[in-house]
Amino acid sequence: MARLRLPGCVVECAVAGDGPAVLLLHGWPQTGYAWRHVVPLLADRYTVVVPDLPGFGASSRMTGGYDKRSVAEVVHRLMTSLGFGRYHVVGHDVGGQVAYPLAALHGDALLSLTFVEAGIPGLGDSLAAANPLTGGSWHFGFNMVPDLPEFLLAGRERGYLEFMFRRDSIGLYVTDAIDDVDLDVYARALAAPGAVRATMGYYRALPQDVEDNRAFCAAGPVTVSTLVVGARYGVGLGWLDTVEAAASDVSSCWVEDCGHYVPEERPAELAGILVERWES
Repeated sequence: MARLRLPGCVVECAVAGDGPAVLLLHGWPQTGYAWRHVVPLLADRYTVVVPDLPGFGASSRMTGGYDKRSVAEVVHRLMTSLGFGRYHVVGHDVGGQVAYPLAALHGDALLSLTFVEAGIPGLGDSLAAANPLTGGSWHFGFNMVPDLPEFLLAGRERGYLEFMFRRDSIGLYVTDAIDDVDLDVYARALAAPGAVRATMGYYRALPQDVEDNRAFCAAGPVTVSTLVVGARYGVGLGWLDTVEAAASDVSSCWVEDCGHYVPEERPAELAGILVERWES
């Protein structure tokens, strides 16, 4: 693990392997630990960079700057500081929301773009997908409420995470993908001082993200090769239309027998999809 001091933020980052660079961006409520099974499957032929996104894990818990455009600039500076001028990007969940402005702002640096169980807020039907009244998850609204999650989750972080992970994984309330040890890792990260506030910042920034994403889209499509990976029992391809609105070269695929947490539930299958795509 390495700690890189970037303007306004310190980023905890793991780097493994050798070859073309790959940036793996985790989702909420996880950390770079989410990619623990995928990294060894890629590191024999790629240099794999796995940060804790700002606000998560051991990275800085800033007072602001969690709009995805700002986070994208942080991770791009991370890659350039590591000496990688071009790289593949894979974003799961919230990591995919960061990946889009990264591609819109620094498309020349990207070798490819992959969304895993992720989409682009503000485009297509994404706002409906995030609305509990139209079939989306209630936690979007809960996480956006100022101060309330900080109050209600204090000392109860593990219970909240266990509910979310069990709900959204293939086994519903029984799963081997994220076990008690893994839950403890994520619970410790969320229970750290300021972590609930920081990680909820990704949701509270969604109105700004919507505005930014619509402006990016209006400026022209992302031209880098783009893949959307959906899980049969997760979000699936429900956000595919948002990516198709933003990029000109989009393909998609399914991961069967899998819930939302593809990097942990089906790491070998995900790694195989990525390698086949990158080397075709």
